[in-house]
Amino acid sequence: MAVKTRIDSVATDINVIISDLLTPEAQGRAAAQFARDAIADADATNKRILGRIPPRTITVDGVTGAALERVKPAGGSIIVEWELINDVLSWIGNTLRERSPVISGKYRNGHTLFADGVEVDFGGQIPQATEWVFLNPLPYSRKIEIGKTRSGRDFVVQVPNRIYDRTAKDAKARFGNMANIKSVYRSAEGGGIVPYVRSNRFKVRSTNGRYAAGSNAAAAAHERALRVPAIIVTLKGS
Repeated sequence: MAVKTRIDSVATDINVIISDLLTPEAQGRAAAQFARDAIADADATNKRILGRIPPRTITVDGVTGAALERVKPAGGSIIVEWELINDVLSWIGNTLRERSPVISGKYRNGHTLFADGVEVDFGGQIPQATEWVFLNPLPYSRKIEIGKTRSGRDFVVQVPNRIYDRTAKDAKARFGNMANIKSVYRSAEGGGIVPYVRSNRFKVRSTNGRYAAGSNAAAAAHERALRVPAIIVTLKGS
């Protein structure tokens, strides 16, 4: 018999082959022990990376919190889900602050988190989402990241530049088995992410039935003007 056990922290599916010679109760115990060992291994990995074991939810054959031994020997499932995203996002947010230059403090305090395009309070409860984005909407954040003076030196000398790029790479090295993390450029305005706008020309039909040339160049230019360094995070398997 086969029992499918999903360990979401490492995004793998494990098929457990249980001997047909065992009784159904023994098969359930064998499957439970396998799942228990896999959970312990995942907990150890999470603790090594995060410094703690994050909360987890175990669902056995669709019942949350049920005993592992209750899994059906044939076609049953044990799904374990760890709450990992808060640890990943906390590390990124704190690292961006630590690496920020401090003059007025506006840049250091300007790092903002968005969940599915909507600004959220980084210090509060972070909502579930398919995509989280960090960026700093201050108009000079791009200059801090990659800007140069006329003499050719980095715009910022107090700290190394490419703050977002370096943080994304370090976060990927640390949490790459849990999340997809990349450095990009995004635009934000009015508490939300501005969608990417591709500049193009098109025809517009007027009320008299004739067509006139149109363009979204202004909207595209506005979106480009707002672009700043950003870090995108998505959970693997999502």
